[in-house]
Amino acid sequence: MERLRWRTLGALFLIAGTISLVALRWWSSRGHTPIAVPVSLAVLLAVLAAVVVFLGLRVRRAVRDHLPLDPIGAARTLVLGQAAAIAGTLQLGYFAAQLVLALPRLEAPEPRLQALSAGAAIVAGAALVVAGLITQWCCRVPPEGEDKPTR
Repeated sequence: MERLRWRTLGALFLIAGTISLVALRWWSSRGHTPIAVPVSLAVLLAVLAAVVVFLGLRVRRAVRDHLPLDPIGAARTLVLGQAAAIAGTLQLGYFAAQLVLALPRLEAPEPRLQALSAGAAIVAGAALVVAGLITQWCCRVPPEGEDKPTR
């Protein structure tokens, strides 16, 4: 399985951010207020990031210490890590678009709240991307020379 690269994630971020910015501006031009990012979404993304890292570290520990490991489970953990990185990147694009739209109007209470909630979601989304990349690193197959445990 190919590694997920920063360049791919950067391209996804730019595409998601651009589409979100255009869609949110269109939505605002119709007289609607942008839907604020709920704080519970930021909490959910942070919890997902913690779960993804936990599963990745579990695979890493099993490989490093030569513990019994289900190869299908390890492959699923790898796919989960890559999906988390992609989903987090797409979320980051959307949250960044929300933040960009709220920044020029920070003096009003509603855009300020929108900017704060988007900022919290950006931090949680970035944590999900990092968790996915860490999990991807944890699920790599060690080179031939690393067969011996490091005890």
